[in-house]
Amino acid sequence: MEVNAIRQVATPWAGARGLATGLMLTELHQDVWNGSLRLSMGMPTDIDTPPRVIYRLVFEHLLGYRVLEGSDVLDFVDDDERDVDAQVQLITPSRFLTWFHQQTQGTHLDEDIQHYRISSWDFCVDVLAAQAPLVQLKTGLRKE
Repeated sequence: MEVNAIRQVATPWAGARGLATGLMLTELHQDVWNGSLRLSMGMPTDIDTPPRVIYRLVFEHLLGYRVLEGSDVLDFVDDDERDVDAQVQLITPSRFLTWFHQQTQGTHLDEDIQHYRISSWDFCVDVLAAQAPLVQLKTGLRKE
């Protein structure tokens, strides 16, 4: 049976160039009042200690997000298009964004919304945002 679906392509997000990869998602915090989402990425040190946070991604113009177990994401992007070394990717065209426009009846069609995918070995977070995230390194802040 042939399914006529959007072929999604994942490309590394340029703003994440040079960031550590292979990290795990340590915290996800949505500030409903301010409309922001903060994702903390960290490196496990041992089984009894919480992972050491390496950086945070802060999405300030959040329109939607979803969180999936990492193993449940395999069919969202074609295997030949997956860049396993890129932990933050842009997804184009996006089935998630298409679904969002359908659900909002096109209310946000005039906005430049991007679909970001943050993948780790344990979780995958898909984010729809109208601004690139801020990258907060443990030692400071780098604005994209």
